[in-house]
Amino acid sequence: MSDPGVRSVERFNAAWHRGDLTEVAACLAEDVTYSPSGWDGPAVTLRGRDVVCRAFADHLGPGPTLGAVRSAGDRVLCEWSWPAAEDGTVLHGVDLYLVRDGLIAAKDVFSKITAGR
Repeated sequence: MSDPGVRSVERFNAAWHRGDLTEVAACLAEDVTYSPSGWDGPAVTLRGRDVVCRAFADHLGPGPTLGAVRSAGDRVLCEWSWPAAEDGTVLHGVDLYLVRDGLIAAKDVFSKITAGR
């Protein structure tokens, strides 16, 4: 049987990939926090389901290739990467989640670019 935190994040990822904002919202705790990667602009932490869902709304749908989802207690990690750009650089990252009572209570994004060929 799979870990409940992993199942929660996999449910979230599937809803995101389908572009289903209603289901994405259903995966989030009311007091969720979201800290996007510095790649997305100035460092900021968004707070609350409604605010976080507004930030997510324009980004839903197919996106990066997702790696395995792993957990350690209430922390869940999902690796991802975008296809190589024309210059061969690749954006890689990890999303680190805090899962509480089956809902995502925090999503922190960390990313880096690796050099092309």
